[in-house]
Amino acid sequence: MTFGQSWRTFVHALKLSYDHIGKVMLTNFIWFCVGFGPMLAFSYLPFLQNDLFFYLSVILSFITMGGATAFVHYRMNRVVRGEETSFRDLWEGFKLYWLRGTGLVLLAVLALFILTFNIMFSQNYPTVVFTILSGLWIWGIIFWIALHQFVFPFLVNQNIGVFLTLKRAALIVLDNPLPSLVLLISSALVAVLCTVLAAPLLVFVASFLALLQNCFYHELMVKYTEVEEDNTLDAEGEDEE
Repeated sequence: MTFGQSWRTFVHALKLSYDHIGKVMLTNFIWFCVGFGPMLAFSYLPFLQNDLFFYLSVILSFITMGGATAFVHYRMNRVVRGEETSFRDLWEGFKLYWLRGTGLVLLAVLALFILTFNIMFSQNYPTVVFTILSGLWIWGIIFWIALHQFVFPFLVNQNIGVFLTLKRAALIVLDNPLPSLVLLISSALVAVLCTVLAAPLLVFVASFLALLQNCFYHELMVKYTEVEEDNTLDAEGEDEE
C-alpha cells in the first residue's frame, strides 16, 4: 500500500463521514456518554462525589469504554462495508464485544503505564545503557499506539480473542510500516484537533477514527486475501495433478 493509496483511503474516510454525518455524530455522542458515563456521573452528581464511587467509576470506565469503543467500530465497520446499519447495532456491538473490549482497553493502559514508567526510571540513571533503553521504550510506545489502530477493526471483523487480536494487529503494522505511519499521523492530528476544540470530541472523533481505521484495515487486508486465494488455487492445481 503506497503513500498515494493511503492518502486516498484517508479521503475516502472523510467522504464516508460526510455522507453518513448523522450516524457519525449520533454514534459518537452515545460513545461519549457511555464511555465516560461513570466519570461524568462522579463529576456532576454531588451525592456520588465520594472516594468509594471515584474508585468504582475508574473500574467501571474500563468496561464502558471498552464496550463503547467496540460498538462504534462495529457500526462504522458496517458503514465502510456498505451495509445497512441501525441504532440497534450499538447494543449488538456492545453485547458481542464488551468483555474483549474491556480487556483490550485494560491492556492498552497497563502497557502504556509500564512503558512510561520505564522511561522515567531510565532517565534517573544517565548512563549509556539506560539512555539506549529510554529510546527503546519510546519506540515501544509508538509501536504500541500504532498497533492499537487495528485492534478493534480486527476484533469486529474477525471476532477473535484478545491476544490473537493483538498479535494480528502487531503483524499488520510490522508488515505495512508506511500505511501504518500515515494512519498514525492522521489519527494523531484528528485526535489533537478534536481535543483542543473540545466540541468535536463529543460529536466526531471516535466515529471518524473508527471509520478511518476500518477503511485502512479493509484496504490492507486485500493483499492477504489475494495471497490466500492464490495459495488455494495452487493447492487445488497440485491436487488435480
